[in-house]
Amino acid sequence: MNAQAAWSDFNKNKDHFGLRSRAGRTKQTHALKRWLVLAAWTPELAELRRLLRKVPAGKQVVARIAGVGLVEAAIGATAAIAEVRPDAVMFIGTAGLYPNRRPDLAMAGAVTARRLVLSADGVTTGDAYLPPALPAMQEANLGLRRIAAATGLLMADVACPLAITSRPTMIGRGARLPACDVENLEAFAVARAAAAADLPFAAILGISNNVGPSAHTAWKRNAARAAAAACRAALEVIEKATGSYRLLEAAGADSGAGSRSRFRGR
Repeated sequence: MNAQAAWSDFNKNKDHFGLRSRAGRTKQTHALKRWLVLAAWTPELAELRRLLRKVPAGKQVVARIAGVGLVEAAIGATAAIAEVRPDAVMFIGTAGLYPNRRPDLAMAGAVTARRLVLSADGVTTGDAYLPPALPAMQEANLGLRRIAAATGLLMADVACPLAITSRPTMIGRGARLPACDVENLEAFAVARAAAAADLPFAAILGISNNVGPSAHTAWKRNAARAAAAACRAALEVIEKATGSYRLLEAAGADSGAGSRSRFRGR
């Protein structure tokens, strides 16, 4: 379905277009008045903060820093959700593209996450396994994915490892988990925090590099543009879902490994 057809479908059915929570309750899009937008660190929210300051009063958007990596992002997202009490959670970040997976995804372009998959090296090699009780996959909210598709965003499946993949022999393993397109460290953790709070979740990621040995050099070159693209795309999705938005609070102070003032390296 192309963007025009998807948006037409949404408009025709918007009165019944619900955002179903984990408990089975349905939140109509007009009820999503308070949004929590999270990123791993401050530079990834810079474009969002700039744009929101120019927007007249409307719906509420709160920007927060979750933290870098799975553990810090889970802690930060959980704390932010408890503080802000949002109606929906959006994660913004950058992502590495697995080579030869998605030729339709452009560098410094944005994608919306469909599935977020917990990635562990030992599992991909068959040397380890995840306990059955451990959640290893989370889907982004179907309603928000449809709205994102209606704005023209392509969907991607996201592998979320503990560490950034750099060795060529490891690249194919992450892309097989299962058939993931891109890699991001924090999105799965934020998705699980939103699910635990029974909130609709979406993730929009800017493609900053190809996964591999030269990834960090490329990331430093492209990260600002990729994050800005993700911010612009995220605001368009929020606008379509709620009609308008405003900045309530700018991102708070960074902490730990995420503390940087510019894109110099995470």
